[in-house]
Amino acid sequence: MKNTNLSYFIYALNALPLALIVFPLFVFVGEHYSSSLGVSLLGIGIIFLCVRLLDGFLDPLVGLLSDKFNFSMGRRKFWLVISLPITTLSVWGLFAADESGQYFSVNIVLLTIGLSLFGPPYYSLGAELSKEYLERSKIAFLREGFFLLGTISSALIYALSDGSTEALQNIAIAVIILHPITIFLSLFFVKESSEKNNIEGYIGFINIFETIITERRVQKFLLSQFFNSAANGIPGALFAFFVIHRLGREDLVGPLMLVYLISGVIGVPIWIFLGRFILKTRLWCFSICFSILIFFLVFFVGNNDVFLFIVICILTGLSVSADMALPTSIQADLLDEDLKKTGSIRSGAFFSILSVINKTAAAVSGAFVLLFLYWVDFDPMGNNKDDTLFYLTCLYALAPIILKILPLFTMWSFKEEKN
Repeated sequence: MKNTNLSYFIYALNALPLALIVFPLFVFVGEHYSSSLGVSLLGIGIIFLCVRLLDGFLDPLVGLLSDKFNFSMGRRKFWLVISLPITTLSVWGLFAADESGQYFSVNIVLLTIGLSLFGPPYYSLGAELSKEYLERSKIAFLREGFFLLGTISSALIYALSDGSTEALQNIAIAVIILHPITIFLSLFFVKESSEKNNIEGYIGFINIFETIITERRVQKFLLSQFFNSAANGIPGALFAFFVIHRLGREDLVGPLMLVYLISGVIGVPIWIFLGRFILKTRLWCFSICFSILIFFLVFFVGNNDVFLFIVICILTGLSVSADMALPTSIQADLLDEDLKKTGSIRSGAFFSILSVINKTAAAVSGAFVLLFLYWVDFDPMGNNKDDTLFYLTCLYALAPIILKILPLFTMWSFKEEKN
């Protein structure tokens, strides 16, 4: 059975509940536990850093195992099913059931395990659905389009709920309903590659690290992805704090995030169209340049400057879909080249490394944000000095600009060939 557009659609649909988990985790959870439950910003920042160490072990292990072993339900899909109970239970615990904050660390560790079991096999499955250059772009953009839709849904639920406590509970309910449905639909409608590894038995990370050390293009890509993910993680972790304390509009956290994300969805067909004429790496660089220019406008945002911030949300949102989909599509092309050179299917291991890079970058930037705010005596309850709010603005705008410069120059010199 050959995969069709329906298969691509169902595969990509899994990204919707995934976004309902990931987006609140990095945007709303820190603010909620510090402002509503009184958990220390310092403590939350340290926990976020610690779980990344767990990620650094689990993601490569799961990627390696999903490359090596075949199961009756599929080499990749098996892990999606295994992850389901862990993910749903921990989402309920973290988003809905922990009303005192005392189980925060336990729930976030369990959720990290569940996401590690799901992430590398899921992205590897997408890379193996098609071997065609433009088809890979279609799959990546479709998946990230659903991820954006899930993120929008999360922001919409937040905007329509009465406070962060009710919002996170409603998001948890949505995840518990949707996540099992999308996984089980994939079991029946998504066909995994039946191609076997030519190298039987042991598939180790030693050979993969040798590839990373010797392949200059792989090094450039992974380094660029780390810094770009770190740059994106900072405004994400700060968004609620910035809108509440710098803009002075707590009531607009959900609506403004919604504007930003809808703009990202609108950008999807634009980037797909441009991708027919421009190489993926150059297109990614264009989106980074565009984002850098817009972030300079943040310095002109003052108290209650809602219109200007709406403009910033719209313009930066246009680049977010390219920033999410193009790197994974480039990674799929690199994996195709790796298969031709080595004769070994190593997409699970490589995507686990990419997953560790993305999660580590997001967590490091998110933890840095919380620790920096703690260092400048930022009070999540309010009544902050002008100097403190200025530091908040610099962190929100200047840090992403600086971090995006390296991937911009690195990927501009990246040599890409259409397969």
